[in-house]
Amino acid sequence: MARAEDFSSIRQIMQPLEESGILVLRTDQELLEALDSFVVVERDGQIIACAALFPFFEEKCGEVAAIAVSPDCRGQGQGYKLLDYIEKKASSLGLEMLFLLTTRTADWFVRRGFLECSLESIPEKRRKMINLSRKSKYYTKELLPDSSGITVDRAVL
Repeated sequence: MARAEDFSSIRQIMQPLEESGILVLRTDQELLEALDSFVVVERDGQIIACAALFPFFEEKCGEVAAIAVSPDCRGQGQGYKLLDYIEKKASSLGLEMLFLLTTRTADWFVRRGFLECSLESIPEKRRKMINLSRKSKYYTKELLPDSSGITVDRAVL
């Protein structure tokens, strides 16, 4: 789980992707309020990647959001490791499915087992907040039940 002191590093990694429209623009306040839903990857004490998992417990699913890797660490598998971690964390929380909205990186998620779905597959509470002008595509992935007994917290890959 990300901590308050991780805020500026997360902001720095996400900002170029927000500016280019790949990630949804979040205000500092929105990011601070969501910080406990973020996980980070550290290398040599520096945060090099982040992602968020927003659980929808009633629907037994979770939204994967804001996957971002520092530019100098891209192409090294950090995004894959981070998504694996998010999947394990979701399973450990009892979630059965992940979903996401994306505008440009669909092929990357498809390679990781996500399937395109309709808007109706997204929890209603989340559907009401979607900015339809972004023209996102929606994807889901069923999760295997967690039987490891391992609790996940902070990723150091």
